[in-house]
Amino acid sequence: MGIAVLLGLPIAVAAWIGICINWRWGVYGLVAYTPFTGIIVAILYPSPLGTLVRDILVVVPLYLAFFVLSKQARYDRIPSFLYAAYGALALFVMFAAANPGVPNLMVAGIGVKVWLSYVPLLIVGAAFVRHEDDLRNFLRALVVSAWIPWAVGIFLFVSATMDNYEPVARFFFGDYAMIATSEFGAFDSYGARLFRIPGTFQYNSQYGVFCFFMLFPLLMLLEVERERTWRAFIWASMIVGLVAGFTSGARGNFLFLPLIFVMVQFFKFRAGGMIQGIIGVGGGLIAALAISGIDGSKMYGEVGQLTARYSTEMGTGGILEAFDRGGLLGRGVGTNTGGARHGLDEATAALLKAEGGMVENYYAKAIVELGFFGFIALFACLLLVLLSCLRAQFQIRSPALKGVAACGSAMAAFIVLVSMKGWALDAEPLNYYYYLTMGIMLALPHVDRRMAARTAGQGIPMPAAAPGAVGPRPAVAARPAGIGPGPRHRPLIGRNGYYGDIVARRQMAASSRASDARGPNPPDSGDPKNANS
Repeated sequence: MGIAVLLGLPIAVAAWIGICINWRWGVYGLVAYTPFTGIIVAILYPSPLGTLVRDILVVVPLYLAFFVLSKQARYDRIPSFLYAAYGALALFVMFAAANPGVPNLMVAGIGVKVWLSYVPLLIVGAAFVRHEDDLRNFLRALVVSAWIPWAVGIFLFVSATMDNYEPVARFFFGDYAMIATSEFGAFDSYGARLFRIPGTFQYNSQYGVFCFFMLFPLLMLLEVERERTWRAFIWASMIVGLVAGFTSGARGNFLFLPLIFVMVQFFKFRAGGMIQGIIGVGGGLIAALAISGIDGSKMYGEVGQLTARYSTEMGTGGILEAFDRGGLLGRGVGTNTGGARHGLDEATAALLKAEGGMVENYYAKAIVELGFFGFIALFACLLLVLLSCLRAQFQIRSPALKGVAACGSAMAAFIVLVSMKGWALDAEPLNYYYYLTMGIMLALPHVDRRMAARTAGQGIPMPAAAPGAVGPRPAVAARPAGIGPGPRHRPLIGRNGYYGDIVARRQMAASSRASDARGPNPPDSGDPKNANS
């Protein structure tokens, strides 16, 4: 381990200097580090330092550069009610850290870190995207980096089917392979064995979460990508990602991966694209079953039974069990956190074992650790993030950005749903990608208004806001230099309001010749939000 630390020290110094110079490099640093998470943990094993490398190397300098040095935080892009909700959650977490039921300071520290350390990425993400190119480049980087875990995961699965799993896993993970592969565990009775594959992550559960998360960036990139070569690469990545997800050993992915396609189309509020989604899921599933030899009917029969069991035992049953354990005030942070289990004292560990282990339900975890009111705060946070994404989606006029926002809304809704089973927001890399992605979604209306103002300044007509609108929107002058921003939101009434916009469109449809003669009227305020109104 000493050699690894010495070799990594220059990299850490270079990372700190680079991120402090330009905090945006820290965001790409997260993307670049993610595919090597488990490998670095395995190199430093048995030291616990491996789990902190990402935070020391990337997250801490990113926060320092963004919040202290650059001062480019766009706090106004996050709705005030989200600040209130997460502020309340932070208070409950800090109170729970002082709960007498917390065994020691290490458990409390781990618990607080797991709950709160990546929430500021919401603000980072909201400031990261300035224009469509920023969004496209970030999504491209995500997709390219995903090929490393996918390739290693599929290679491990093929090796496992050829009875060569253990030596290949030890090649990648060394002595840590026993932990990463859950002691080379597998599920039988599907016509073939379904192995617990870790990809390049610490555990199989993290790899499974990564596989279903990556569908959202892939679908987002399809909305904004215009180059034919990249679009072909996205479809190839979609098939490879689905094969990796279905062969990961995470049985829930047989349910979650198709569900994500359905939810994305639902939040687009149209049926177009459903055929492509069916082809994509079907192609990935057929390829995965062909590679693995798994009996699809047996697998989905098992998935159906698991779904029913999850909804009762881990859903409602888990919530009731959590109330019995936590009550109104909870037991304190870390007492139901997987990462803190090694810090539990003997008495707490014995009690947990007698109770049947930790409750595998994110909402139930909140009740056990934070109590009933902490659970309400958590649920409010997740629900308000979803509502914020929907609000952002309805504010956007660009069809491409609206499609991206629909994927973001689907992701937020999916997290609300999947938190009934397991601790998705505790698992890497979703624990930081969720907040970063949601922050980016909240920035999209600002990107859209900036694009609209620039397009209007060039005299290029904007696309209609609604499919039923008649005629192109008239181009108006961009905001004059030196004039400050106007109101934050468009009013409902008035010439620049939503209903005024509808009246203007009806007048244009009724008398296009008269409308052309009058010419466009510039907005009263210089707010780019009001451009083209």
